[in-house]
Amino acid sequence: MFRATLSSAFGQTIFHFNLEEDSQMTNVTSRQFTLVTFYTPGSFMPNESTKEVPGLDTEQIAAMAPKNAYSFIVQEFIEKTTTVDGEDLKKTEAAGQAHRYYIGGKLYTVDELKAEFTDDSKSTLISNMEGNDWPKVILCRTGNWQPFYDEDILLDAA
Repeated sequence: MFRATLSSAFGQTIFHFNLEEDSQMTNVTSRQFTLVTFYTPGSFMPNESTKEVPGLDTEQIAAMAPKNAYSFIVQEFIEKTTTVDGEDLKKTEAAGQAHRYYIGGKLYTVDELKAEFTDDSKSTLISNMEGNDWPKVILCRTGNWQPFYDEDILLDAA
């Protein structure tokens, strides 16, 4: 017998299981795969679409991004399949660190925003940056603004 729990990451259902003493376990296999989630502007929150890609080549991934995508997150996973009592059980775990990549855009610090937009048109954005301790924001290629963190990566526009 086994006990299973469910969770999810990047739209993938992930099974975590514990084997009991009387279980028959056979045939353990594994595969590594990469998922990318593209982000496009939405009404209130970004729209997301996730798909499997052949590897971690971020330039290739940026080239396959939808035209209205402003960023993507890419993450590798390892999926292990174990046969227990005749049933295939899958366990998926993230491998390595996920990063957000922006496809083109222009970075601004608070001081740069204040210098470039002197008409008070970005006062709410500046207030959000200061209140949330965002070191930078990015004016995305799609015209929307997003916080830009130290671990984020800016790519040339595809």
